[in-house]
Amino acid sequence: MRWLLLAVTTLGGFSCAGFKSVERGDWRLVYVDTAKRDAEAAREVLTRDAYEAEVTEGTRRGWEPSPGFVFPLLHETEKIGLRVGEIVGFRVDENSQAELLVDGSGVELYWGPLEKKDGWRGDSDVTVRESTLYVKGTRAGAGVLRLIRGSSTKDVPVAVK
Repeated sequence: MRWLLLAVTTLGGFSCAGFKSVERGDWRLVYVDTAKRDAEAAREVLTRDAYEAEVTEGTRRGWEPSPGFVFPLLHETEKIGLRVGEIVGFRVDENSQAELLVDGSGVELYWGPLEKKDGWRGDSDVTVRESTLYVKGTRAGAGVLRLIRGSSTKDVPVAVK
């Protein structure tokens, strides 16, 4: 009987581990300090409502990328390394349905809504379907992001120092 109780307790602990689905929200990346706005300046992620409330109050902390800068595509990323408190951004290609999962607890993930953008590839009109993912290191450790797009799956290791 003791063996059975030990087995059930041990297996029950494993059921909480593993990949968990990442939920979407409407997020804005902003500078922490309105006076310090450079590449090394600390940033944070706010809900769209909180961001708009700050703008209404006259606070302008919005982050704008340098001209020509775009976040890398998550499915083309081999690994993610960041420090505790650091935030990095990625684009998620959603030309086919995408799902994002995480295994590990050292990061906070902020996955934005799908956005459609019209553009040109050569002389062809194309519609790009992308979302933005912000990854924030919350404590030292390792984890994995799993991106499922259509029939393909990509695991991206994450290390927080």
